[in-house]
Amino acid sequence: MKRYIVIIASLLMLLLAPGLYGENDDQPKWNTTLFGALFFDGTTEKGIGGAVSYRFLPRLELEGEVYTLFWRRTLYGVSGGLLYNFNIILNKICPYVLGGLTQIRGEGVSTYIMFGGGVKIDLTKSLKMRFDFRFQRYEGGIWSKLSTGLMWRFG
Repeated sequence: MKRYIVIIASLLMLLLAPGLYGENDDQPKWNTTLFGALFFDGTTEKGIGGAVSYRFLPRLELEGEVYTLFWRRTLYGVSGGLLYNFNIILNKICPYVLGGLTQIRGEGVSTYIMFGGGVKIDLTKSLKMRFDFRFQRYEGGIWSKLSTGLMWRFG
């Protein structure tokens, strides 16, 4: 697996590099999101949370997220990742992909690899609706999170 990481990372950079500077810089740099979520791991559980992201290039954002999930007992999650926003004509709908790490705290602490994607839809100049689907890879398999929420842009 280790030898494929360099190939996969090279292909990803080759795919993303042409679009990194493709948009203008008149968009707000900060986003905050409040969301509700469904978690799937054989059963379906509910959760709530919030996220903050910072756009440091026209299409790249760093995002931090905190949430509570009510999974057999109350657990707390923290995740951090990198988002790549795709360019869409008129910028009313913006699909994105992301990757990063998730840490779940309950009786102990577990760290997972996270990847996924979603779409942001403009409602007003500073308000968006976000639909997001993420997978978390852990020792025993994969669990997923489907969330939707309102995103406020500023800065």
